[in-house]
Amino acid sequence: MELFNSAAILCGGKSSRMRYDKSRLIIDGKFIIDLIKDELLKEFADVIYIVNDLKRFDYEKIFVDVYLGCGPAGAIYTALLKSTSKYVFVTACDMPFVNIDYINYMKNILINKKCDCLITKKGEWIEPLFAFYSKDMIEIFKKNIERENYKLFDVIKESNYYAIEEKEAKKFSADLDMFFNLNYQKDLEVLFKRFRRVEYYRDNKKL
Repeated sequence: MELFNSAAILCGGKSSRMRYDKSRLIIDGKFIIDLIKDELLKEFADVIYIVNDLKRFDYEKIFVDVYLGCGPAGAIYTALLKSTSKYVFVTACDMPFVNIDYINYMKNILINKKCDCLITKKGEWIEPLFAFYSKDMIEIFKKNIERENYKLFDVIKESNYYAIEEKEAKKFSADLDMFFNLNYQKDLEVLFKRFRRVEYYRDNKKL
């Protein structure tokens, strides 16, 4: 089995703090999901989508959460089951800044460290997305989900994980923008500064 064939885009968020479905955001003429996918295809032959509702999306290689209502833990578990490689790279549909150089740096760490999970420290916290997970974690995820423990950090702590120090990650992006995600309406200001055109749909209408 290949090491790094698959990447997964998690598309199950509720967008409850935004005024619209984040996955319908259009950046420079592309849906944000397509923007992310096109960047990931530079490094991964197999890009899959993990969703909680098939009706929201019309893509190939789209999979519904095996366990619904479990948040990212359930989505990553599904991604691991569907991955065509030992490791699956995991990001989300509201994380538009795909840092290819950092992904390659992470791959090299995995080759040398042979850990089951590769995440990044950010202050006192860890970043569970824009991260790699191994198929060796499938049973750990399943056990915690069936116990109704959906906390990603608890799952990660049970694995043979490695955390990249923040200072190392900042060598690839001073503001760590690869971990930026859209949570609030004000976060759109970041996109307005970085891209030529940002639009979005609500109720199937461009706004």
